[in-house]
Amino acid sequence: MTDLATHIQQIRVCDTHEHLRKENDWVQDGPKDVLSDLFQNYVPADLISAGATNDAVANLGSSDRDVAERFEEIGPAWSAIRHTGYGEAVRLLATELYGMPDDFGASDLVAAQSKLDGWRQAGGRRQLLEETAGLDHVQTDDFCWPCPPDASGPDFFFYDISWAGFCNGVVDAEALHAETGVTVTDLASLREAMAAIFDRHGPHAIAVKAQHAYSRTLRWQERSDAEAATILPQVLT
Repeated sequence: MTDLATHIQQIRVCDTHEHLRKENDWVQDGPKDVLSDLFQNYVPADLISAGATNDAVANLGSSDRDVAERFEEIGPAWSAIRHTGYGEAVRLLATELYGMPDDFGASDLVAAQSKLDGWRQAGGRRQLLEETAGLDHVQTDDFCWPCPPDASGPDFFFYDISWAGFCNGVVDAEALHAETGVTVTDLASLREAMAAIFDRHGPHAIAVKAQHAYSRTLRWQERSDAEAATILPQVLT
């Protein structure tokens, strides 16, 4: 390995956008076997594009069925997508995380189960991310305003205040009142409620996630208070 490669491998990475399971959910209801763990997230789309059936893809998470049978159902599609971006991510997980060969089969998936079982213990989630992945910390977007300290690692697991609803023109007056005690009727009271969210959750938040880029028009332009005030009553009804 070159000096540059060694240096890159040793860099502590700040993971600034995650949607992670909480500790209790990961321990109690996380992936039951290695096959279902490897083929979560976006790779099923590639499998279906390569000819796998919806049932075969859905069965990847059916841990009550035989691993070899489930893996065989997606075999041809998996062979076709091994070198796509998502396919490569699966192969890296298999080889770097689980220690399996690049051409892993059902027996390798079963043999690696003890590693997954170890990570799905209390503290295993942090060990996996901090020690194995080399992360400095993670920032999770839970799609909500509250972001209390995470007891499983308050110095490692941090949370964002989600501002996506506001950025997309969604003003849930009932939820705002429940969260802040402010009744939103106009622009001034909306600002008051927004400020109250920051007063309450800002001390624990590591960032604010707007996520506006997911849905905004390319013709986006800043609007004045006067323009916003004319639209707000329609949003609140």
